[in-house]
Amino acid sequence: MRTVYPVGTTLYKPSRCSNGYTLLWRGRTAKLIDMNGRMAHEWQCDAGGIQYGVSRARLLADGNLLVQRGGMMDRDGAIQEYDWDGRMVWDYTHAYNPCEAFLGLHHDVFRKENGNTLMICRVPVPEAYMTRVRDAEYKSMTLYVDAILEVNRAREIVWEWHAYEHLDLNTERVFADPAWWAGPYNNTPCDWTHFNTVQALPENRWYDAGDVRFRPGNVVVSPRTMDRVFIIDRETNDVVWSYRGHYRGGISGQHEPHMIERGLPGAGNILMFDNGASPFRDLAHAGRSYALEIDPTTKEVVWVYDNGEQFHANFTSSTQRLGNGNTLICESAGKRVFEVTPACEIVWEYVEGSSRSYRYPYNYCPQTAALGVPREVSVTPPERLTIAPDEPLDG
Repeated sequence: MRTVYPVGTTLYKPSRCSNGYTLLWRGRTAKLIDMNGRMAHEWQCDAGGIQYGVSRARLLADGNLLVQRGGMMDRDGAIQEYDWDGRMVWDYTHAYNPCEAFLGLHHDVFRKENGNTLMICRVPVPEAYMTRVRDAEYKSMTLYVDAILEVNRAREIVWEWHAYEHLDLNTERVFADPAWWAGPYNNTPCDWTHFNTVQALPENRWYDAGDVRFRPGNVVVSPRTMDRVFIIDRETNDVVWSYRGHYRGGISGQHEPHMIERGLPGAGNILMFDNGASPFRDLAHAGRSYALEIDPTTKEVVWVYDNGEQFHANFTSSTQRLGNGNTLICESAGKRVFEVTPACEIVWEYVEGSSRSYRYPYNYCPQTAALGVPREVSVTPPERLTIAPDEPLDG
């Protein structure tokens, strides 16, 4: 038999949505689509001799596209910036090699308001730090760790932070047995921190009220293997805030933690995609993902999207607070991006596949404003899926 799985925009309630263009990417192609799934613009990100596809893309306010290419196992990971017409106008590649074995830029990139760029670099833990390890199993391994780099337009490193200098290998252990991370997953003996997100804090009410932990410019990172999110003080390099959570046993393999920007509903809270990725600290989390909004001062959950076992992505994925209070969620394993109201009603859904996604208002930059407002057509899904039992399976 054949089961019909529709793709493209499968559900759309225009009056209930925060309408705009949505950025998606796959392989070396990044594209903006309108609410009905029509292509509005496309970039072919294939400059610089980099053989790997786009891992992260962000549309900038001037209409340029900032991308990170390459992944955890790619030695030629790179940051590239393309103009609206697809010309590469800036890049940063293998300029940083502190430990002889440069293992590349990976996972995320973030452009700061001052024009500098934050990025993640994967390196081995130096031998001088490995001698401090007491656990024989860890001591016998080559451990890999992350550094955060801030690079200016002249490609100079103006700030850097090394996890091995600030986290204790004897106490900050990955939840899994180290051998679990070896072999086919990362092709390394042990991926200790596995940062998948780096973002700078925006202006926020907590800092305005005197809480220096949330100083704008402090850096949010997500060490996936530690089931933890923390904030680094940009001035002291100290870890000043940390979150493991308690909803359904605590966060597990999380992605995309970020502070909601001023002017948006929930501003100042931390929004993240809690994957529910193995290994689990609590079996209640197995096979279930959650979109979580956290008050960082109390660490209480103030909003959650929880659809039980009907909602799960083991890897990647993202969340974004939209201007009308809705939340855009990318469920990568389900190959869908959808928008939910504060009451968790789905009002838009697009099925095709992307590791993460972002929604931008129609007038976000001069180039999108020039595209104009496209025709918005309501889409209602069929009441049931049509199955033709007599047809053979393809392949």
